[in-house]
Amino acid sequence: MEIVVSNQVSHVPVTIFQVKGEISAASYEQLQQQAQDAFKAGMRNLILDLTDVTIVSSAGLRAIHSIFTLLQAAFPEESAEAIHKGMKEGTFKSSHLKLVRPTRHVRETLKMAGYDMFLEIHPNQQEAIASF
Repeated sequence: MEIVVSNQVSHVPVTIFQVKGEISAASYEQLQQQAQDAFKAGMRNLILDLTDVTIVSSAGLRAIHSIFTLLQAAFPEESAEAIHKGMKEGTFKSSHLKLVRPTRHVRETLKMAGYDMFLEIHPNQQEAIASF
């Protein structure tokens, strides 16, 4: 797996991980570590561009969830309120982690695992950046 990192500024600074290859048992730790390192350096808004990801295994899903949890923990008041309201209305989506353009197979995996219920999936980076 390869991760190309870039930064953009919209309303807030946004870090983009353009991931290539498989997010699987052999590579999920790399994704988690890169996110943790970026978080320690100040990243609070992340886009995972999945355009070139061929497979997301259960280990990959755990890595994505780990990143979601890391970012939500940075905003405890906002997160508790949003989650509570969203759970009541069925509309909660992360305001700090967005996904971009997963392949059909990866999108199906995310949907089967229920990740589309709490993560926005955008058709391109520009739309994802504008959503922050």
